[in-house]
Amino acid sequence: MKPRILLVEDTFALRVAVSASLRAAGYDVTAVGSAEEAREEAERASPALVVLDWMLPGEQGIDLLRGWRAAGLRVPVILLTARDAVPDRVAGLGAGANDYVVKPFATEELLARVAVQLRDRAALGARLRLSDRDVDLAREVVHLGAEEISLTTQEARCLAYLAERAGRNVDREDLLRDVWGYRGGVVTRSVDNTVLRLRAKIEPDPARPRHVLTVQGVGYRFEP
Repeated sequence: MKPRILLVEDTFALRVAVSASLRAAGYDVTAVGSAEEAREEAERASPALVVLDWMLPGEQGIDLLRGWRAAGLRVPVILLTARDAVPDRVAGLGAGANDYVVKPFATEELLARVAVQLRDRAALGARLRLSDRDVDLAREVVHLGAEEISLTTQEARCLAYLAERAGRNVDREDLLRDVWGYRGGVVTRSVDNTVLRLRAKIEPDPARPRHVLTVQGVGYRFEP
């Protein structure tokens, strides 16, 4: 079955062009031009991924995204926008976007980012047993006995990325590029802050982590 992608873009010519490229790449695409249509389609068809324009008529795409995340919708979302300043990227990712593509963009780049998100989503089907707790990456929850601790999508993606590279040192720059979508020279504490929150949820003693270890001057290493 082809992965179903929901494209939300109000500019007709761009909507047609991107839809055609996604279909040519082998995806089942539904394209709409407003937040209202997108909300209805997401409820009806459960897409595997959403490509969402930030600026839409009426309700903006970023507000639609915040509503989806507040309602518990975990589908990967790639934001399309002409906003390329770092504060805008931070706002988009903070609203729950999994990736961020700046207009104008190369079709090949968007297709590559779609493929990465779908690949990462498949990897999130894994379950991890870490010390005294089980991590369900697909549902983004940690089980500690009868207690369920929720992970954010970014925490789950960061953990999945590190777990796929267990035993290997992972640069902060790699995490910023592949998990956060930043490209070169960005100064941010996003990775470190996410790791701190993640440790509080998965480590028996977050002050003495056993699974997500700091590698000084490099980044992090995951140990099962």
